[in-house]
Amino acid sequence: MHQIIKAKHYTPGRGGHTPRLIVIHTMETPENRGRAHQVAVWFSGPSSPQASAHYLVDDAEVYISVKEEDTAWAVDDFALNQESISIEHAGVAAQTSQEWQDNYSKHELENSARLASAIAKRWNIPVVKLTPADILAGKAGFCGHSDITAAKKIAGGHTDPGPNFPWDKYLGLVKSNTPTV
Repeated sequence: MHQIIKAKHYTPGRGGHTPRLIVIHTMETPENRGRAHQVAVWFSGPSSPQASAHYLVDDAEVYISVKEEDTAWAVDDFALNQESISIEHAGVAAQTSQEWQDNYSKHELENSARLASAIAKRWNIPVVKLTPADILAGKAGFCGHSDITAAKKIAGGHTDPGPNFPWDKYLGLVKSNTPTV
């Protein structure tokens, strides 16, 4: 069972939209145990940013910050926020391919994949990596925050989860998981 620490900033409901995207993010923080809890507390606190995510994941824990039925303030486009579920991962967009293969990342990606598999099944979201063009065309699947930045041509937008995020490995883990959530 995932723990809940409710974010300060989100929008109740989804404005009639159904999630079609699972958006992968990095928290832009060091990878360490307890990071999901720490960021969940930050999202809920008095100095929280005007942002939130549905889930926060590290190598050992998953926190719910915004319920799936509500709209997290996770990407720079409100309509796409209404159509997406966001998963934040401890780590940074600048991680190298090798850094995504260390023991911490291995456990974090497995933890996230179990969660993402359950979300995809709940909302009938295909386990496929989308391009920016796919996002604009209204297709359903997985993407990074950077893909939304590229699709919407957001100047100075986000680059996470980064060019070295192991999409093939991650989506393989998502496909092979049986939901336990």
